Amino acid sequence: MGRRICEPSPVPAPSSSQSLTESQESFSSSTAQASNSQALIDSMSRSYDPSIQQFLKKLSHHSFLITDPHLRGHPIVYASDAFLHMSGYPLEEVLGRNPKFLQGLDTDRKPVFQLRDSVCEQKPCQVTLLNYTKQGWPFQIVLHMAPVFSQHDGRLLHFVGVQRPLYDCSLGLLKHTVQSAPTLLGLQRGSCARPGQEGLSNIKNVGCFSYLPRVDAHWQTGIFTGSQKKKMKLASTVLQLLIYELTKSSELKIAGALHGGLLCENAETALCSSLTLALTRIQQSFVILNPNMPGMPVLYASDKFLHSTGFSKDEVIGQNCRFLQGQDTDAGVVEEMRNCIIAEKACTLRFNNYRKDGSSFWNLWHVAPIRDHTAKVVYFVGVPWEVGSSDCCQTNDIAPVKQQFAAVGAVKVAVRSLRGQGLRRSFGP
Repeated sequence: MGRRICEPSPVPAPSSSQSLTESQESFSSSTAQASNSQALIDSMSRSYDPSIQQFLKKLSHHSFLITDPHLRGHPIVYASDAFLHMSGYPLEEVLGRNPKFLQGLDTDRKPVFQLRDSVCEQKPCQVTLLNYTKQGWPFQIVLHMAPVFSQHDGRLLHFVGVQRPLYDCSLGLLKHTVQSAPTLLGLQRGSCARPGQEGLSNIKNVGCFSYLPRVDAHWQTGIFTGSQKKKMKLASTVLQLLIYELTKSSELKIAGALHGGLLCENAETALCSSLTLALTRIQQSFVILNPNMPGMPVLYASDKFLHSTGFSKDEVIGQNCRFLQGQDTDAGVVEEMRNCIIAEKACTLRFNNYRKDGSSFWNLWHVAPIRDHTAKVVYFVGVPWEVGSSDCCQTNDIAPVKQQFAAVGAVKVAVRSLRGQGLRRSFGP
């Protein structure tokens, strides 16, 4: 006799309102994913000549990543074939993620902090790190990381990280270990198989991972084997080659943009990467403005601001916020805001704005000066809050004010903390 198949219990049909809500959420999620994917593609194409892709493919047998510190979460925008092979992840599970997803329970925090500080300070870094494959197996690497700068204006473009496995554990042995994992873990056939206690203890004796020494021991003693030194040197050489080619490709891109008259030559419209990283962590709609430049252009626009207005990052950065204004925008209120900015004072005003699709909405703007550690005004932050109607501010709802003040406070902390002393951690001798 065959096994009895249980009939599924009837599922109640969703109401029309529930279906509409789910459809809206699905559409919003799909739109956000498409926007993120396009941002990853634009990250490379915006900075480098198309010929760089051919060069990167020639180095695909080396394990390396390219990350963009200007995007939220500092995600991976390029991964070599060798990296995918070593980590066991397919490309679609790597792009758009921060490299920290490779870390695990036994990853030493010291090199992680060193990497984080190097990113904030835009400096090269060399560490040994314990990472994990997709299957959960640990492997130690030598990681050489360095920033890529534009030769045109000195701004940071990307970070490049080159990895080499520290120990001679062949990929063939790793593959054999992964394939034999069910036996080693004491798994039985069937969909309800679970590892037994004896099987869990066997994982300590798997393949070459049973004798991996602590990573920090090498840095404390400075003792590396000959093969390990060769791997470190090779990683450094590959990194230098990548930096050179990316910089050269960036020059070609800039030359083409200048020839076509498409490039704004004002380098002051860019924020440093350390501040950009801090701003991406603020989950609110806001823009950063430069009061020291003609037109007071936008230097930074949060993802929520871009999503709510419908404009892309390239359409906002370098522009004055008047692109949000239209025929029904009250010029008197705009002039009042301009006077507050000149006086370096904060203000909260409401007027009509327009999205990219032409639809209008009432916006409650809070604009405030941002001072550095010397009390000099270096930026202005604008925090919009979409409201339902022109008389909304007659209510006693303080939610917008609280949210706007919180955003301003977070920006102030980000600016002042990154301009003071003591950014780098001290780990002692």
